[in-house]
Amino acid sequence: MVVIGAGVAGLAAARELHGLGREVIVLEARDRIGGRILTVRDPRVPMPLELGAEFVHGEAPETRRVLREAAVGTVALPGEHWSATGGTLRPAQALGGIDQVLSRIDPGAPDCSLSEFLAQRPGGRRLAAARQATRMFIQGFDAADPDRISVRSIAAESGAQPTGAALHSERLFQGYDHVPGHLARGLGDRVRLGTVVSGIAWRRGSANVTARVRRGRTLRLRARAAVVTLPLGVLQQEPGGPGAVELEPDPPSIRRAIDALTMGTVTHLTFAFREFPWVGLEPRRGGPLDALGFLHLPEGPFHVWWTLQPLRWPIAVAWCGGPASRALSRLPRRELEDTAVRGLARALGVPARRVRDRVIRTWTHDWNRDPFSRGAYSYTVAGGVRAARGLARPVEGTLFFAGEASHQDESGTVNGAIASGLRAARQVEAALRAG
Repeated sequence: MVVIGAGVAGLAAARELHGLGREVIVLEARDRIGGRILTVRDPRVPMPLELGAEFVHGEAPETRRVLREAAVGTVALPGEHWSATGGTLRPAQALGGIDQVLSRIDPGAPDCSLSEFLAQRPGGRRLAAARQATRMFIQGFDAADPDRISVRSIAAESGAQPTGAALHSERLFQGYDHVPGHLARGLGDRVRLGTVVSGIAWRRGSANVTARVRRGRTLRLRARAAVVTLPLGVLQQEPGGPGAVELEPDPPSIRRAIDALTMGTVTHLTFAFREFPWVGLEPRRGGPLDALGFLHLPEGPFHVWWTLQPLRWPIAVAWCGGPASRALSRLPRRELEDTAVRGLARALGVPARRVRDRVIRTWTHDWNRDPFSRGAYSYTVAGGVRAARGLARPVEGTLFFAGEASHQDESGTVNGAIASGLRAARQVEAALRAG
């Protein structure tokens, strides 16, 4: 059995199959495990920094099960939400208005994009500001293009709070890399790093995998089945491109599913400051800024900054999601940092030098241009609400697909990725037992 990718979906599938007594090998293009979990430990700061997945959203049962096994705890995000525009600091509006807009989505109506839905003016004049906030929220939280994302894919189930996952989030102060690290325990040398898969030639009951390993050598493996856990952005690459994997033949049902999904884009910068740039500023309303957890900047392009609350340490993350992130990804590193600094200074109403002089160091990773990711996380294009289920269906008992994009209800999350890997492992075991 061969698993392509050592993110949490691939590791969860491999661990499950290994536990069932199946021979398994995991091929990973990077020189590390974890995929889009990227934890950095710098001796100059007292906690791990996350350049990829950072939060645990909502109930996340599979993620929490792994964390319990690994004896890793989480801390709820208690920080306050503030907004800053033109030098005016004030407590930010709650997400209730966004919930009111999204709760007007009719799950029985024909699907459309978020932009098309908002053009219908749900809530009328009373929710005009909330509609704009909804557009910004979906770009930030879902990393999505409002002109493309399926409005039915973001509709909450009956009685649920549409923004619940965003409101009920927790952080791992010991480092998110404990999750893939724990999943990989017991796999040992079954995980092969630096192995870039370029093709899978398959027929029922047989998968022939071609990969490039160190020094340009070619590796060829034959397996009874393959579990493909590559990010959606990689699956969408044309054969021959960096990181692309060619499926031969290309399963039509899988291709239809892949084409009905797309990869969200994010630009993410972590700043270590000598002290926060807003220290000493007087808000127009509300109390002191000591408990600031999220700072919303309506003018962007980094529309939100967040701190590591409840830890009191001057580190903040600048976040831009959606279409604006693509343009930012093309900027040189120094210009990218300067864009974030100038945007924050403008919102706080202070000179850019005040912010820049407090910066000690920054960290970032460009997931949009990473050849083994090609984006941050997936979302559903209008008209494709069943696509994730299609991607999760086995192909002739031989090809099995996992990863957050294949989870119907929790795409874009670590929990969805882990759950999809476990699902794929069960599908493989059923196929093997059936002969």
